[in-house]
Amino acid sequence: MVDPDREEATAGAPADRESPAGGDEWASGAAESGEGDPILGATLNALKAAAEGVEIERRVAETLQRSLLPQLPVVPGLRLAARYRPGSAETRIGGDWYDAIPLRGGNLGIAIGDVVGRGVKAAARMAHLQSALRAYALESLRPALVLERMNSFVLEGEQGGMVTLLYAVVDPDGHTVHVASAGHPPPLVLDPGAPPTYAEAPAGAPLGVARYSVYEEGVTTLDPWSTVLLYTDGLVEGPQLPLGQGLEVLRSNMEDGPREPETLCDAVLESLDVRVGFSDDLALLALQLTPPGKTLELELPARPASLAAMRRAVAQWLRLAGAREDEIYEVLVACGEACANAVAHAHPALSDSLFEVRATQEGSEVEITVRDTGRWRPPADEGRGRGLAVMRELMDEVEIEPSEKGTTVTLRRRLRSETSA
Repeated sequence: MVDPDREEATAGAPADRESPAGGDEWASGAAESGEGDPILGATLNALKAAAEGVEIERRVAETLQRSLLPQLPVVPGLRLAARYRPGSAETRIGGDWYDAIPLRGGNLGIAIGDVVGRGVKAAARMAHLQSALRAYALESLRPALVLERMNSFVLEGEQGGMVTLLYAVVDPDGHTVHVASAGHPPPLVLDPGAPPTYAEAPAGAPLGVARYSVYEEGVTTLDPWSTVLLYTDGLVEGPQLPLGQGLEVLRSNMEDGPREPETLCDAVLESLDVRVGFSDDLALLALQLTPPGKTLELELPARPASLAAMRRAVAQWLRLAGAREDEIYEVLVACGEACANAVAHAHPALSDSLFEVRATQEGSEVEITVRDTGRWRPPADEGRGRGLAVMRELMDEVEIEPSEKGTTVTLRRRLRSETSA
């Protein structure tokens, strides 16, 4: 039976309060309209408070998640870009994440994953998983072994809870990428002048599902200037988009798409803007193989860890320039002294400053320039400071130009041909 008083009150209510489309304004107005009914008023106020609580949690989770995403490293021979995009306003932040980890020997570990769950709890789990993954990756384990250890970590350290994860090791010198997948979609490989293809990544169980999961690896050979795109499943799967269809749509959309990582990530996000029903959060990680050309240009953080990356890149460039192995060794020693001075002398121990290395070739002569933005300081003891003498002994010419804006060291060496040896 209809309450005539309630029917009269409803009939007299303003039209813009008949639908919740007005959001908070509607909730506030509806609460006012329920002043005569304590139960209705209390219910509407509780709903408004709950909506505000969800929005606060969403903001906290997004801030936490963004703060945990890593700063991409500088890796000679590779160009990197990444994006994180939260889902729609109706969806609480999930646990999508990515990582890029420099490894010994000049390789790079790359990972992308999705923690099942929403909100601050999912973001906190993401942080635990990221720390564990970095620890296993830095042991230089094969991708399959990293996933096996991560599976044990999820089951024991995290007390279960499903996680999808893809981990790969990129070898810029060998032009290969080794991939292992725990229930995650495969990377998309965009070769120059060829249709996009998916990297071979044998399917494995998601982390946290089975105690003794075994994972396999696939190996894909990359051409120079090839680009690899990693992504979370929201890009290729949804309520109205089966996974197989989503993979084909992505591959088709990227056939004429850009290959440069930053532009590629932007193009992928633009494709989502026209997609109906997209509400999940999304993480992207793209890398491009960039072999050295006639001129090598590096910009590296002024930290000791950058010296290994510099040596690998300069050695590869010298081989392409026709240098013999003994010449490569001597040039690397001299260049290493100049770069070590830039790191140890020109900058504080904790600094975000960069130093530059530029190598060019003119005929049989190579020229390497090391430039920093600080000032050289005298050695702390008499046992140090022989770097300049070493450089002069190994190179044909050494020039040092200090200035208010930094110091430039120029090294020149004439290469010997095989016939003149």
